[in-house]
Amino acid sequence: MEKRRMALCVLLSTLAVSTKSTDVFRRVNVKLQTYQLQEATVHWDAAQKSVILKEGLMETEGEAYGYFNDTLLLSGWGILEINAGYGGITQEDETTFFLAGYLEGYLTAGQMFSHYSNMYPQLIKDEKVLEPLKNFLSKQDQWAREQVKLRRNSDPLWRHMGLILAQLDGLHAGAALWAKSKHREPLSAFTVQFLNGVGDLLDLVPALTPRSNSSAGSGAFRMPGMGHCTALIKVLPGFENLLVGHSSWYTYAATMRIYKHWDFKVSDTHVATGKMSFSSYPGFLMSLDDFYLLGSGLLMTQTSIGVFNASLFSQLSPHSLLAWQRVRLANGLAHSGEEWAQVFSRYNSGTYNSQYMVVDLSRISLSKSIRDGALTVVEQIPGKVKHSDQTRALRRGYWPSYNIPFHAEIYNLSGYSVMWKRYGEDFSYDLCPRAKILRRDQAKVSDLSSLKRMMRYNNYKKDPYSKGHPCKTICCRNDLRPRRPRPGGCYDTKVTDYQMALQLVAEAINGPTTQGGLRPFSWQSFNFTIHQGLPHTYNFPFITMRPMLDKP
Repeated sequence: MEKRRMALCVLLSTLAVSTKSTDVFRRVNVKLQTYQLQEATVHWDAAQKSVILKEGLMETEGEAYGYFNDTLLLSGWGILEINAGYGGITQEDETTFFLAGYLEGYLTAGQMFSHYSNMYPQLIKDEKVLEPLKNFLSKQDQWAREQVKLRRNSDPLWRHMGLILAQLDGLHAGAALWAKSKHREPLSAFTVQFLNGVGDLLDLVPALTPRSNSSAGSGAFRMPGMGHCTALIKVLPGFENLLVGHSSWYTYAATMRIYKHWDFKVSDTHVATGKMSFSSYPGFLMSLDDFYLLGSGLLMTQTSIGVFNASLFSQLSPHSLLAWQRVRLANGLAHSGEEWAQVFSRYNSGTYNSQYMVVDLSRISLSKSIRDGALTVVEQIPGKVKHSDQTRALRRGYWPSYNIPFHAEIYNLSGYSVMWKRYGEDFSYDLCPRAKILRRDQAKVSDLSSLKRMMRYNNYKKDPYSKGHPCKTICCRNDLRPRRPRPGGCYDTKVTDYQMALQLVAEAINGPTTQGGLRPFSWQSFNFTIHQGLPHTYNFPFITMRPMLDKP
């Protein structure tokens, strides 16, 4: 059996990678330090219905092979890349996805344990919600699996959902094998569901938490947690380039980052692509941020939207598909923004309510035209998903996103109109601080460098639109508030352009912004927040993310 091995490293001084291709794998020059690189291959023993895992090498004949380079403390990101389904023996798609999940679970299990330890206290503030949450997730999982059995032969959506669940099962099994090898208790099924459902839990946990009489009497409105993300899609005046940037906002305890590259060979003709690159986290089979570059020529990003009208959450049911599952379905099945919206709209769970932006690169001809369908905007709240073609707005120069709904129906139903009247322009789509700043400064964005500056922008002490608040800006620093500072805010940025996106290439940085001389964030002042395995101080540069494995 031919074995080819790849030595990967991080170039400590420049964090750059070589482009010289050698045989199946592109090699990265070793200089100064290689950081905890793990390579592995999994084979499927069909007779025994068992997995054979080989550590320390990548065999192209294997059903799945790949690497995990744990460079979080060095560069701010771990890098995971997995190829699956390209082995010598053709396997069922379900086997391919299971083995891809198995390999990822084994390679990243240590990080999964740490990330769960960090995220659990961020989401479970009241232990009374734990049993209702476990019951909901268990019922939802059982219902989804029943639907797969009933409908997989008649509906491509449920057939693909079966593949996603197989990948989830593989992830759980691979992590369990790692735990066994380390003499640790394996992660429970709930833990794996919890990790993948973190975004959904942002809405699900408050909805399931028993409310006291005093809080129940405060009306049908609630204040959601922190807005999650800023995004900008920019077209240059002569259509010379398309630029896309995204900055995530959440607790800094969530900064155990892994950038993932997957390439899964899929036989189902209804599947648009099995290839994607995306920013992610340990144990997540999706992005969460979201920031995806897809092999179908689609690019998807997202910012969450708060639902203040708490009465909408009465519609939540476990007989639905969680947002992370519908994103995966749409990413895998859609060839266009319209198709993406149609797939995503089915079986709406009403959780992780967000504005999604889907860019169809095939509808863009640089320096020539941007055709209808180039930008589809999709917004979800409980009970409703609305989408529209916003290519006309993109042709005018830019599309901004900052956690406030664009569609009037979604804006009003979710309660923003009431919040605007009560609390002012922070809840206005047109006049909130980020809308003003992006409207003023987006014209300065002309290339990746200026896009990075825009997406990391925080000049809260001098910018009149920020009014002295470190979170009324593009890249929030909640830890810099003079009163009640918290370790949360904007903690990453990803950028790409048209040509890079076609090659599934992006640049990414992990950590709160230091732009304008802001001091780097350090956990020293926030040791009360669990931050197991995370960097002590965040002062990393942007690094280039690109798939390194060639198909055999």
